[in-house]
Amino acid sequence: MVFSHVLISRPEPEAAELAGLLKDTKLVPVLLPAFAFEPGFAGLDLSCAWTKGKRRLTIFSSPRAVTFGLRQLPAGFLDDVEIAAIGPATSNELESAGHTVTILPTGEFSSESLLAHPALTGDPGSALIFAAPGGRQLLSEGLAGRGWEVNFAHVYRAVPIKPEPDVIESLPPGENILSVWTSASALAHHAENLDRQVWETICAGDFLVTSARLGDIAQNYAPGRVHVTDGPGNNAIRDCILRLI
Repeated sequence: MVFSHVLISRPEPEAAELAGLLKDTKLVPVLLPAFAFEPGFAGLDLSCAWTKGKRRLTIFSSPRAVTFGLRQLPAGFLDDVEIAAIGPATSNELESAGHTVTILPTGEFSSESLLAHPALTGDPGSALIFAAPGGRQLLSEGLAGRGWEVNFAHVYRAVPIKPEPDVIESLPPGENILSVWTSASALAHHAENLDRQVWETICAGDFLVTSARLGDIAQNYAPGRVHVTDGPGNNAIRDCILRLI
C-alpha cells in the first residue's frame, strides 16, 4: 500500500515516541493527540477503600493509572493486596515501582481478556479500579456480575486538545493517510470535533487500530480499510505499519 503520511492520535509522550520509531520510513508523521492527561482526585478515601475480611484486589487500567495512582496511595496500601494490570506496559510500570503483578491477561490486553482470567472467576471480594472517569465500565460491570464489590479511584483525567491549524493544513489527500487509533475515546472525540471536511479527509484513508473491538468501531468510518495490530504498544504498531508499506 502507498501512504505518504501517518496520522498519530496517541497522547504524548507515546505519539512522539511512535513518530521516532517511524523516522526511517518515508512516512510523514502528523501528530493529532485527542487528549492530554492531568492528575485527578481519587474520589474516595483510599485508606478506607477495603471491606474488612474480604479478598482485596487492585486493578490498574493503564500506565497512566500507575503513574498518577501510586502518588496518591497511603503507605502500605498495596501490602497483601492482589495487583492486576490490564497489559504488559502497565505491568512493567508497576514492577519498576517495586510492586509485583499477580494477575495479567493473555491474548488481547483488554477488559474482556482480564475478566477471562481464572483468578477473577471465583471467590469474589473487594476490587478497586484505578482509571480515568468514565473508563473501564465494562470491567466494573463484569466484576460486579461475578459478585465483586467494585469501586473506582479516578486518579487522573483526560483533557481534550484542540488541534493546531498548521497540523490540519499539513494533511494530504485522504487516500494517502494511514491513521493510528489506540482508543475509542480518541476516535469518537475527533469524529465529533474535527471540521467535517477534515474528518472526511482522514476517513478516506486507512485506519490502523490496536484491538479487534476498536476495529469494529473503526469500520463505521473506514469500511474495509481497517488493519489490526498484534498488540497495543508502539513497537507492535510500527511492525504493522512496516508490513503495510
